Amino acid sequence: MGPGHLGVGLALKRVDRRLNAGWLVLAAYLLDLLLGVFVLVGIEQVHVPPDLPARHYLLYTFPWSHGLIASLGWSLAAALVALAATRGRRLAAFAIGAAVFSHFLLDAIVHVPELPVAGPSSPKLGLGLWNHLPAALALEAALVVVGLVLYAGVGTSRTPIGRYGMPLFASAITVMMLAGQAMMVAAPPPAALAAGWILQTLGVSLVVYWLDRQRAPR
Repeated sequence: MGPGHLGVGLALKRVDRRLNAGWLVLAAYLLDLLLGVFVLVGIEQVHVPPDLPARHYLLYTFPWSHGLIASLGWSLAAALVALAATRGRRLAAFAIGAAVFSHFLLDAIVHVPELPVAGPSSPKLGLGLWNHLPAALALEAALVVVGLVLYAGVGTSRTPIGRYGMPLFASAITVMMLAGQAMMVAAPPPAALAAGWILQTLGVSLVVYWLDRQRAPR
């Protein structure tokens, strides 16, 4: 799932209003960042199916970034880091941990059965909503809308950028990601894909961080 993770990160701002939404969005995309790193070092793989022009989605071997047990581990680790960084703010730690694990939950809805419970040979999870692409894209868009609505109630705008920046940015990212998947008929080499996941995660999170600083918590 793509922009849906952005929507969840924005929505979780309501859990701890002092926590910048950029950290929550980074947490919500963390598993994709890890996937990019693990593909680059060769311990996970991305596969281009021969019928990609009909599927419009890639396939993966990613037990260490997207497996159920691995996702729980990354969520706990992120929550502990957040707890230390915020000097014991439990709500902040919970929000970060929930954002990380939400990635697995959302991916389990859209991916075909390829998310391992544990290691590479363990049972695979996935409801395969990507096989019904219009419904999957509609779900992603809906999550962004819900995330923006919940986020809007958290703070007040300090500047026009604070009022309009997040909705415009989230809308632009959503359109680009959904259009990219809907029109996907070819894929770059795995290394380029991996670098893209890393840079996209960092770039989106940085923009959200900056935009959130233009608002004051209520």
